Amino acid sequence: MALLGSAALLALTACDGGGASGAASPPPAPGDARANEPTTPAVIDAEWVASKFQAPPPPETKDWAREIERDPIAALKQMDPAALQRRAGGSEQRTSQPAPTAQIEHAAVYKPDAPLRGWPPVVGQFYPNIVLRDQSGQAVAISDFKGKVVLIELVGLTCKACHAFSGGNEPGATRFRSIQPQPGLPSIERFTTSYAKLSLEHPDIVFVQLVLYGMDGRSPPLEADVRDWAKHFQLNRQENEYVLIGDRRFISPQTRALIPGFHLVDQSGILRAMSSNDPRHDPLHSALLPRLAELVKGGG
Repeated sequence: MALLGSAALLALTACDGGGASGAASPPPAPGDARANEPTTPAVIDAEWVASKFQAPPPPETKDWAREIERDPIAALKQMDPAALQRRAGGSEQRTSQPAPTAQIEHAAVYKPDAPLRGWPPVVGQFYPNIVLRDQSGQAVAISDFKGKVVLIELVGLTCKACHAFSGGNEPGATRFRSIQPQPGLPSIERFTTSYAKLSLEHPDIVFVQLVLYGMDGRSPPLEADVRDWAKHFQLNRQENEYVLIGDRRFISPQTRALIPGFHLVDQSGILRAMSSNDPRHDPLHSALLPRLAELVKGGG
């Protein structure tokens, strides 16, 4: 896919205003009020997008409908049938049928004043059982999705890469709040289809956007803004797409450094891979997304 290949060259232009002034002073300690001062850049940087996509080149894109006509057995062994129902992204209407909604056994209770334990998460450990309200106003816990593979995207509403990952560059898409998405960066749906050979509409996958920074790039998001975001990008909880509304407990330099980023949680609730600004974390295309395919297909 040409857009995937060009992402590495264009990604460093993603979040201009990453703030040379912010680099002059030492980073504040966890929970330090300085993380929310006006000197914090409003635009969230995305340098990792370039660093994680320099190699290898994107895989060959195939016309799966034609491949199935030629050799249906061989084609279906290589791809997820849901790829034929790939969402268009942006403001275009979808034609695929909704996936079965994740079954939630126990109603979660949102307690914004409760201590936030286990954050930031650590690969190889259980993902913190975050409880937040979603785009519909319902309280949702990460543990509600046990038994599914969960792909979590950390989002800031001023992060240009986050706009692109949500489909801002897809044909027919319009801008959310007049913010230009990162040029040349396709949606996360296109990445999963290319590198994991899976659609996010696969019934064994739950996609969660964890929106942690609002429109000022420094404070927690407003519920109204997150609802508008979910509506704009057609993120529907009935299709196992949950947009969770972060609160003040997440605001810290450590959290900000994880945006944009992706966390992969297995069926048992263990964090298996992370991609973010941290150079120690996994490349999205060559590590995290192939691991997603392994988990969904039973490879562990």
